[in-house]
Amino acid sequence: MLSLIMAGGIGERFWPLSRARRPKQVLDLTGRGPMVRLTVERLDGLCDREDVLVITGAAQREGILEALGDLVDPANVVGEPLGRNTAACIGLGALLARRRGRDDAMLVLPADHLVEPVDAFRELARTGARWVEAQPALVTFGIRPTRPETGYGYIRVGESLPGAPEGIRRAASFLEKPSPERAAELVAAGDCLWNSGMFLWRPSVILDEIRAWLPELAEVLDRIDAALGTRPLPEVLDEMYADAPAISIDYGVMEKAREVAVIEAGFAWSDVGSWEAMREIHAPDDDRNVVVGDAVCVDATGCTVHAPGRPVALLGVDDLVVVDAGDAVLVCRRDRAQEVRRVVAALREQGREDLL
Repeated sequence: MLSLIMAGGIGERFWPLSRARRPKQVLDLTGRGPMVRLTVERLDGLCDREDVLVITGAAQREGILEALGDLVDPANVVGEPLGRNTAACIGLGALLARRRGRDDAMLVLPADHLVEPVDAFRELARTGARWVEAQPALVTFGIRPTRPETGYGYIRVGESLPGAPEGIRRAASFLEKPSPERAAELVAAGDCLWNSGMFLWRPSVILDEIRAWLPELAEVLDRIDAALGTRPLPEVLDEMYADAPAISIDYGVMEKAREVAVIEAGFAWSDVGSWEAMREIHAPDDDRNVVVGDAVCVDATGCTVHAPGRPVALLGVDDLVVVDAGDAVLVCRRDRAQEVRRVVAALREQGREDLL
């Protein structure tokens, strides 16, 4: 099996801890190591380390290499000169796999998600891999909702597929991130799963689908492929990658392809998408406070505090997020943690690149 880890992006909702050169995927948010390292370790027993490809931003590559240590050959860590969303990243990964003469199952994972237990993930990945190697299938992993979540997309599950293992069904439709009311309806309906952003397919299959639904991206990939025999990959990407359309694989391919399957995950999953997710990783105390680092909470309840560098005190407040990154502090209501990227946008407008 091959594996492609998508390690681009900054993780703006984790500001002030996450920055352009210290993105979310290299942070230790669980106490067990950088997120990207945990993702690579999750692949043990599924594929050899030389078959793990990591695609990140060129400016982040050094930080990714440092976080990975000796887990992945530096030659397998590719830096995009600029972000073009997941379709280009996946297309490039599939192209590089094909150039190695490989067309077995390719597992595609974001670098910054949390999956537990790992053994359940590995078993499901093996089941899916055997199936996609037998037919030209696109498979996405769906998560059984535990709450009406507005931050995720949803997949409506359709009928069983002939010959498919138990748990693999047709993806009837993809649904946008819903309003709170719509999210409650989708969860109550019982036939919808969260869209995890994890996929399985063969490189040739996803490249064929890109050619069918994203011909502009296919043309760029063809030019990259032709040039790679004559020049180094970074040089080729610097010249051509900006021509790739910036679109997600979900919008560009998955919502249009005729045969898409969803495999329901039998494991706990989080995209660790905002500071609110720290409450899924760390157990709250008797006052419902989650504290990472050194904090004193007096008459404070339901707060999330990340202060590893110096003591922080909370008095008489409820349901706040407080993050001390040393050179910047974030304070917001927990119910607005998804909006932290608005702070990043404001800092960018003010020219505060020192804090980005």
